[in-house]
Amino acid sequence: MKTKFIGLVFFCAAMSLHEMQAQKGIEDGSKYGHGDDSVSCVTYLSLYREYARQKDYKSAVRYWRIVFNECPVSTKNIYIDGVKIFKDFIESETNEEIRSRYIDTLMMVYNQRINYYPVDKGDQRGREGVDLLRYRRNDDIRYIKEAYGYLHESIQIEKRESSEAVVATFFTSAVTLFQNGDLEEKKLIEDYIMSTDILIHQMNKSPDNSTLQDIKTAQDKNIQNLNLSCNILVEQLSGLFEKNPREISDLQVITSVMKAVACTDQLFYYQAARDLYEKQPSAESAANIASLAYDRGEYNVAVSYFEQAIQLETENEIKALYYLGLAKCQYKQDNKLHARENALKAIELKDNWGEPYIIIGQMYAESSEDCAGLCLPKSVYWAAVDKFNKAKSVDPSVEDQVNKLIITYSNYFPNKEDSFFCGVHEGNTYTVNCWINETTKARF
Repeated sequence: MKTKFIGLVFFCAAMSLHEMQAQKGIEDGSKYGHGDDSVSCVTYLSLYREYARQKDYKSAVRYWRIVFNECPVSTKNIYIDGVKIFKDFIESETNEEIRSRYIDTLMMVYNQRINYYPVDKGDQRGREGVDLLRYRRNDDIRYIKEAYGYLHESIQIEKRESSEAVVATFFTSAVTLFQNGDLEEKKLIEDYIMSTDILIHQMNKSPDNSTLQDIKTAQDKNIQNLNLSCNILVEQLSGLFEKNPREISDLQVITSVMKAVACTDQLFYYQAARDLYEKQPSAESAANIASLAYDRGEYNVAVSYFEQAIQLETENEIKALYYLGLAKCQYKQDNKLHARENALKAIELKDNWGEPYIIIGQMYAESSEDCAGLCLPKSVYWAAVDKFNKAKSVDPSVEDQVNKLIITYSNYFPNKEDSFFCGVHEGNTYTVNCWINETTKARF
């Protein structure tokens, strides 16, 4: 009897020792576990990785699941490969129910990595949000809300180091939620400022990165038609403006955001634009100030800043815009001769552009009193219509606008009697002198 008891004790002790020696990584927190389970983990890890390297994900996933469930801290490759495996399954699956389960598993992969590797949380939340929107954007608005939450959390952690994809997707989801009534205007503006700040910071560090500029352009375009409140925008931006000292990037954010939301008539914008120009003179900031001064009727100030913008700008098409801006200011100052000179410079720099011709034509049409000393002061309308016809011949996009001008001003052409008195007949070549000094053709 005693012998049997001793044997039973020995058996129990042996079993206990075996259980201690065989433990899964998920049970004891180790990389591979212990005992037989450790051997199994290493074996299955090796097997799934070999299949994964060959992109044979169907064979890999069986062993991957064991490693994922039993030794989750053995290597980050579990999660990197898991994302590849289930993205492949999602994109090749046609059964919506099965596809949905694969998406759920993909989200679980991201969440488990965050659980065991919390240092990766910012990056992984961003990837999770991007993929959730990629695969479930059209399923239900709740998925957009969920993805927006992940992306916002990611940006809160990563801040200005957030990835391009995260910033772009975050703001797109914010606009969608706002349009659906699930995000307040104040929060959308806050998100817009935050994403613009990240993009401008990164663009300053990598000025040759065209992707960043494309994202910002798309973001600005998205915001333009939402009729957002300038008062709320100024309130949200005031913290940046009141910083002392103000960083150049802060002023860039203020001017960029206010320009996109069409709040450039605010004194706040004018102050920020001038401060930015003082700290970092550039063609764009000079042109911003010039445009605002023009809108405020401060044409002398506008002329000065447009001239500085022209001096600083190197790209011809943009410089052409500044020349036309300068011409419009001089037109307002009744300095038609210099206005035409700068409109013609704009035409030289930008092909097939009708607007400068329209400006010149309008100046001609308004010059009948200036040219009253001519025998045919109304001949200015011949010259004006010539410019309108030129505008639509080089730029079909202005045709509708120009045709209305042609109809209007053709009604003011000289009549046959007045022209006959001046020795001019229909079809004759005629020079309109005065400041215009252009040759045209007589028509009644």
